[in-house]
Amino acid sequence: MSEFYIFLSEFLSLFENPNITLMQFIVQKDYNHTFFRDVIRINYNHDVPLQCINDYGYSYIMIRYGKFDAYDYKNNPITIPKIFVKGTGDYFNVKAYEDSVWISVELPNHALHNITNLIARNCRNKLIDLNDYVDTDCLDRLYYELYDSNTIADISTVLDKHLYTYYKTWNTSLDSTLIVNYIHSMRGCLTVKDLSERFPFSERTIERMFKKEVGASPYRFICLVRFNNIIREFQEQKIHLEDLIVKYNYYDNSHFEKDFKKFLGQSIKSYKNNFNPLLSNALSREYHKEKHKS
Repeated sequence: MSEFYIFLSEFLSLFENPNITLMQFIVQKDYNHTFFRDVIRINYNHDVPLQCINDYGYSYIMIRYGKFDAYDYKNNPITIPKIFVKGTGDYFNVKAYEDSVWISVELPNHALHNITNLIARNCRNKLIDLNDYVDTDCLDRLYYELYDSNTIADISTVLDKHLYTYYKTWNTSLDSTLIVNYIHSMRGCLTVKDLSERFPFSERTIERMFKKEVGASPYRFICLVRFNNIIREFQEQKIHLEDLIVKYNYYDNSHFEKDFKKFLGQSIKSYKNNFNPLLSNALSREYHKEKHKS
């Protein structure tokens, strides 16, 4: 028997043991913060195979402890800094090892550009070491204290303690902020032309603005937001897929399948069959956050 099948049989046997939890998700319902949209901590109690991390159109500060293997959407290996900032981009896949920890802090989309002062489009799919923008001693203390913070309230307190002085700059609204928020409020069911008619900017100006501040073209960002909304509802299994396709203005199943492949790198059938609690948990939390706002 090959090493892969030995590993697979051992891994699948974990599901048969009710006393073993592969991943512990630490979250806080109805989380509220002046800057952060959400915070989640994941404790890995066992080796976990590759899982997809999707893009939701926001920026993130992420902190990792222990060993992870990561690959971009082209399956190229990625180096993961201990503390990094990430903006909108393509999906990537992560394999976690036993006793590792991942903390994700979700920020407004404009945070990446404000933190780095870089053209967001040029940062696409990059995990940018936060040490390039924050005092190293400060981040070392933050990293040390966060490890033993096992509630979202404690994590937020530690983050505030060390990073609060940066929040005003990092959370400054940009020209794109209202547009991005509007796209999210419309669940991506609009066009770039609709944006130019609602806001005092031409389509070309919005294109340049999104390249600089958002990290994706307006059209791609709209498609991403629409896709994430339909996949969240699909995950909840409360509405038939055919009805969702109509609701979100897809031409047909084939059109939706193309977006599925583009944003998740797999077919709908593969998604249904694959093990991916990381993606499922994130989609569920985003769905309920949006329902809470509406």
